[in-house]
Amino acid sequence: MIGIMDWGIGGFTVYKAMRARGLTTDILYFSDSGSTPYGKLSRGELRERIAQIAELFAQREVTHVLVGCHSASSALDPDAETGRERFDGVAFESIIPAAVRLSGRSASRRLGVIGGERTIRSGVYERALASSGKQLAFCAAQPLSAFVEAGELRSPAVESEVRRVMAALGPIDAMLIACTHYPALTPLFAVISPEVELLDPGDEMIASVCESGNGQLEFLTSGDRGSSARAAKLAFGITIDVAGSERE
Repeated sequence: MIGIMDWGIGGFTVYKAMRARGLTTDILYFSDSGSTPYGKLSRGELRERIAQIAELFAQREVTHVLVGCHSASSALDPDAETGRERFDGVAFESIIPAAVRLSGRSASRRLGVIGGERTIRSGVYERALASSGKQLAFCAAQPLSAFVEAGELRSPAVESEVRRVMAALGPIDAMLIACTHYPALTPLFAVISPEVELLDPGDEMIASVCESGNGQLEFLTSGDRGSSARAAKLAFGITIDVAGSERE
């Protein structure tokens, strides 16, 4: 069993990528939606919270956690070779190296990067992509994750925000989706900007996952389980039942 963590349901992007590849790995998913939104925490506070979450995973004998959240990943100090940092014996794998590799393979000359306010403000992608030779543009698209958490994917308000984000980026060839919530909105991005290549690092992140299992999913949250279940169904087509297993 391996872990996936996110502030909310965005990490299901990574989970769905695993299942799409036919991986039967057993997953313990932890959503921390009952805590302060990660974008509002300082780097030190966020690292402290990750250390607390590590205790939960360690108690369940999970030693490898995929950090689907870009905000949380921006607070990690991952090993350059593995992309992982250990807390309490648990290896937390940042999604950022996967996103950088994916961006590097794109033939785009003008790359836009969208993410939460903390992710963009941290400068983590600005530094990581500085040597890519690409013209870079960044935009915080924070309200989009709130829409996805609410299961709201195609309302006029969502469409207005997507148009604002694309206008703020200016002319681009490709866009790195630096928030695992946003892939739920890729159909809308594709309609509004069909010429832009959308780069979702979820699939790239799971390239090294090789654990097999029975395809079980256990869902834990520090927040409201009912709200998370509703959003997971609307945004990603995943049904979370009372026992924490999953059906699609």
